[in-house]
Amino acid sequence: QIKQLCPDPPLFLLWSGPSEISYNPRHKKFLREHQDFPQTKVVGQDYCMVMMLQRGMTRPCKMTNSFVHAPHNQLKDVCSWAGTHYRRALRLSKAAFSATTCNLQGISQGQCRYSSQTGQRQILINCDSSGWPVHFEESNFM
Repeated sequence: QIKQLCPDPPLFLLWSGPSEISYNPRHKKFLREHQDFPQTKVVGQDYCMVMMLQRGMTRPCKMTNSFVHAPHNQLKDVCSWAGTHYRRALRLSKAAFSATTCNLQGISQGQCRYSSQTGQRQILINCDSSGWPVHFEESNFM
């Protein structure tokens, strides 16, 4: 009679979903810099000033940055069926996403001052060889 030492595999061996994200620093940076879902509600202050400060993009002041207001899986899908090859290694989303673009207007009293423009737009991203978004291409696709 053969004894089964481990009749059922531990659950952590069966799960290979979003935890993979934690092993991809470029993808984590992409999410920190470009995903805001659901969109953060900012009361009494400018959305871009708050977000750029919270996400650590004000030392030095980043010139331009966009936040896409979409779930993680929709952004990842642009790397496959929801996007098309654009040029070089870039993927253009087939659908428009809600996004806010922050543009540096200047520095006042040591603080970055941003203007914001929110709208629906296609996005351009670069994906790594595993199909994870790792770079957002700032563009004029507004």
